[in-house]
Amino acid sequence: MSDAYPVNETARERLRAAQKSESDALRAVSAAERLRDKARDRLELAEAALSRAQVALVNVSGVRRTERLIGESATALRQKAREAGLKPSQLE
Repeated sequence: MSDAYPVNETARERLRAAQKSESDALRAVSAAERLRDKARDRLELAEAALSRAQVALVNVSGVRRTERLIGESATALRQKAREAGLKPSQLE
């Protein structure tokens, strides 16, 4: 008989219990990864909505006023506005 396999029933039971624990833990890791991925997707949607709202405020109030109102740096606001297609004349 090979030494690779448990030789008595108690050892087999321990091996099965360990394998089940490992399988359960792996399943929990997979579930947590799926939750993390969903949270990342929701965060990306929220970040995009925030950027759109900030650009809309820049369009209405200008970069400097928006910077004072929301505390976002003028540099970041300008970049978001340019990426959204606002013209330089719309930024001030």
